[in-house]
Amino acid sequence: MDNSPLLDLSDPSIVQLVYTKTNIGGWFFDAYLKMDHTSRLTITDHPVQTGAAVSDHAFLQPRELSMDVAMSSVNESRVPGQFTGGYDRSVEAFNVLKKIQDLRVPIQVHTRLGLYPNMLVEVLSAPDDFTTYHGLRCTVTFREILVAQVTTVKISSRPQVTDSSKRGSPEPVTPNQSILKQVSGMLLGH
Repeated sequence: MDNSPLLDLSDPSIVQLVYTKTNIGGWFFDAYLKMDHTSRLTITDHPVQTGAAVSDHAFLQPRELSMDVAMSSVNESRVPGQFTGGYDRSVEAFNVLKKIQDLRVPIQVHTRLGLYPNMLVEVLSAPDDFTTYHGLRCTVTFREILVAQVTTVKISSRPQVTDSSKRGSPEPVTPNQSILKQVSGMLLGH
């Protein structure tokens, strides 16, 4: 199985397709039947001695996206070369989704309602029965990966304090001995 979506980014029609059409990491499925976009804000509560709880902070949870995608084994791909080389297109499409999930590499998902960068495939659910024998219907659930921003802060304006300090050298210390050990050492000549 080929891991790349086989997009020729020098072709302007392909570039327009990637940025305007719904796709999962550059892979174009035959149909997107349903999408659930979830954005959740968590508002913190702190109880006080009298009265209601005080809310003084809020933060966004990672966004979630659930997509019902469909693929037919008899249609041609929108992008030449995608979902080829396997048993049939629908099986190859499911293999691509599993590979994206197995790699655990954040991908970009483009939908009509917005662009979702840094998404991982959390759940794949694909029923397989007589109605999907020549096709695929799969629910793909994505969750956003939030990336932390790291900043280095200088603690002191005096470089001799923050950059290096003299540590000294450790001196060997003889352990304390009991009176009995000291007396026996003197008697035995140690």
